[in-house]
Amino acid sequence: MLVHVARAQDDSSGTGASRFSPSPAAPENASASASITPSAGQLKMLAMMQKRVADSPNHSDSWRMLAKLQFTLGQPSDAIESVRRSVQEDPHNAAAHFDLGQFLEKTGQSAQARVHYDRVFSIAPQSSYADQLRSQGIDAPPTSVANLQMPLIVSSNDGNRATGGDLGIDHLPMLPLNQTPVQAASYEIQSFDGSDDAELRMEQLGAEVRAPANRLRVFLKTGVLYNSNVTLTPISRELAQNDSASTQGFLNPDIDWKWIRTDNMRAGPLFRGYYTVNEDHLSDFNLASFQPGAFFEREFQLGSNEAIARVDYVFSADYFDGNAVGNRHSGTTSLTLIRPDLDAIYLYLTIAQSAFEDDGITPSQTSLDGLTITTGITRFFQTGWERLPMHSLGLDFESADTEGDDYRYQSVNLHGSTGWKISRKWELIPTWGVGYRDYGDYTGAVERNELFWRVHGRLQYQWNEWLSIAAVCGHDRFASDNVDFDTERTEGGIEFTFTR
Repeated sequence: MLVHVARAQDDSSGTGASRFSPSPAAPENASASASITPSAGQLKMLAMMQKRVADSPNHSDSWRMLAKLQFTLGQPSDAIESVRRSVQEDPHNAAAHFDLGQFLEKTGQSAQARVHYDRVFSIAPQSSYADQLRSQGIDAPPTSVANLQMPLIVSSNDGNRATGGDLGIDHLPMLPLNQTPVQAASYEIQSFDGSDDAELRMEQLGAEVRAPANRLRVFLKTGVLYNSNVTLTPISRELAQNDSASTQGFLNPDIDWKWIRTDNMRAGPLFRGYYTVNEDHLSDFNLASFQPGAFFEREFQLGSNEAIARVDYVFSADYFDGNAVGNRHSGTTSLTLIRPDLDAIYLYLTIAQSAFEDDGITPSQTSLDGLTITTGITRFFQTGWERLPMHSLGLDFESADTEGDDYRYQSVNLHGSTGWKISRKWELIPTWGVGYRDYGDYTGAVERNELFWRVHGRLQYQWNEWLSIAAVCGHDRFASDNVDFDTERTEGGIEFTFTR
């Protein structure tokens, strides 16, 4: 890798390539190049270069030199194909990214060209290629964007390696040279189904039963996890295939204050959040999600059921390593029914508007901004058994109407949990979820529909009335025929929960 970087920094004279062809800046456009009649010497040189890449198909610079010659001879399509092969063989070849960007721009593909210019700045910011781009009025991307960039190598349909450009997705992001390849994902919620909402609502009701006189409710989770894929976060537009594992500290508060309180009504401010700290090499994915808001809830009788209606508004401001990622406005209307047999039914509707700082190279395809509507129902069943007092089953539907075609989806999710009372203080809580997302407007060559599932477990010890300690583990899986979006995550560690 250091050799590639050094070569990219020092290849200002175009060593090798410049002896066979002029700079890619020479042809003004593809149509002008197309009028060139190759000389006998040029045709001989072309045959020699074609033989060279046939003999050494993994040599990046040979493909690059062939591409420069092809473009000079008025073969822009062949030139772009060849220089893409050069990038495929060496993703850190800044010269090849520069040439590919120049070729794409001269053939009217400016948006895709910008991706490869950004890669030049990321790989070799002090090279002559970066200087040439600056002289053309092309500036380096903002630091917060550049720090999350790296060339992407995926598999094409025939099983061979290919770049994003080969698959028609030149807008894919990059990471620095010491980071893992990252691939565009969708807006991922914490456990990609409605179980978190339902469990949080049950905790809120439990707190009201345990301490009805308390105006302040505090629910705080913290701990240390081993996370095999820290890039797959609740707010990330990325998911990595490998090398993104880290030990991770996290903090997840949920606090509300009943500023107004009567016999059957409560209202006031709330604050939620999700914060993580990863190892140094993955600090770019240190997450800080600040979520202030307000709530209103009212109790009433609905037939033979006790009903509690609640409205929550939450504003979320999300950051990766101090850099703003985006924000969301979300409102949730819910109804909780407590039946005479003490079974509980939770129904909810959430409408969220997201606005991300980065809309991608082609916002009509890559923007995650837009409206998401989620609705669902969860039932908590009382069994009457001492060892298995309750279990739950839920169903959710979600529609994400994003501005970018590649992230617009419809999904259905099924989830459940149970609690096994091992003793008075020990409890085993397994949870699961399965669902399907249909990305009907996806623009890529291979559809990205996802079947996703999760299996999690929690062995919890109730230390006292306010504090519990748990060993947790779980696996999340996103299965897709499109390898760009097929990924997974495994977590395990120790978690502390404080309630008051």
